[in-house]
Amino acid sequence: MIMMDRIHGFLMALPEPLRRSLILKLQRTVVWFRNGSQIVALPCSMHLLRGYTAHQVCVDEASFIRDDEALFYGVLYPMLSTTRGTLIASSTPWGRESVFYRMNQDPGFSKHVVTWREVVEAGLVEPGFIEEMRRTLPAERFQMEFEAQFVEDADSYFSQDLIARCIDAELEPYDFEDQPSGEFYAGVDFGKRVDYSVVAVVERAPNGGLRLVHIFQFPLETPYASVIGYVKTLSDRYHSIQGVYADQTGVGDYVVEDMQRSGIPGVEGVTLTAQRKAEILGLLKQRMQEGLLNIPYDPDLIAEINLEKFELSREGLIHFSHPEGTHDDRLWALALAVYAASRQMGPIQVETGRIPRS
Repeated sequence: MIMMDRIHGFLMALPEPLRRSLILKLQRTVVWFRNGSQIVALPCSMHLLRGYTAHQVCVDEASFIRDDEALFYGVLYPMLSTTRGTLIASSTPWGRESVFYRMNQDPGFSKHVVTWREVVEAGLVEPGFIEEMRRTLPAERFQMEFEAQFVEDADSYFSQDLIARCIDAELEPYDFEDQPSGEFYAGVDFGKRVDYSVVAVVERAPNGGLRLVHIFQFPLETPYASVIGYVKTLSDRYHSIQGVYADQTGVGDYVVEDMQRSGIPGVEGVTLTAQRKAEILGLLKQRMQEGLLNIPYDPDLIAEINLEKFELSREGLIHFSHPEGTHDDRLWALALAVYAASRQMGPIQVETGRIPRS
């Protein structure tokens, strides 16, 4: 839809007589031209893509497509087979197990790399913005986002390819005002001056897995009472919130007690010791490896998950951290929500001293 908005902008910028001579009909997702051509915006969905024939297919954010082999080889290539059309795949570099990465290594493909240098030269951003991003972003994220390089830190606890396999392009999160029915679990990571407060809600899917259906980050300095009020309203609107797990490490028991007194169901406080952190993030990783967690395409959440670092202590415990100047509040809210849901399923078995890799 973002790409289609840009196309609409180009068309509407044409002189009106020329635009009327070219366009027969213009809708949100389809443009009909008077010569019989069409531009169609389609979601990244196997069953919604099939049946089309195309002379050109443009695939945006191609690195983040789950089941990308089935999509490219089973759907998109057949679209172009009878027309001998062209495929354009573009993306921020991400992961090394994707079709997009293999395209970049294949000499049969025409490759075009656009970095911050070309963007500055085109006058789209100021050099000062680039320098600010270089100072504030972790080095590996700057290399991916602005240098267009395939980079992954070996110390990342969650690999890029593992994260990409969890992204569900068809997953549309619920808004705060929605009143969905289902089986929900929430995680709350409290912060105030340095870290953010974040609320995440996961829903039990029909297959027994979990999907992230709501995540909200509050501005810094938001009072804890406002966060509690937000969670209380969610628990009233989202029918059947079975459990709310809140990080009480830095805020103390009283915040959890306030949540319980406000009538929020299933509230439990979690103190994040080193061993408990390993258990919770280990469980999150296990669910991701099992294919039992779906998340929407959210660049900030994806970056936070990938930036979480680990090291193994002499005692055999995993210690977690994130680069200076970054945050992992979204990650912990999600992890606490998954932890809350999994606690309802019976004993949790996670080898906290072992480092599972994907």
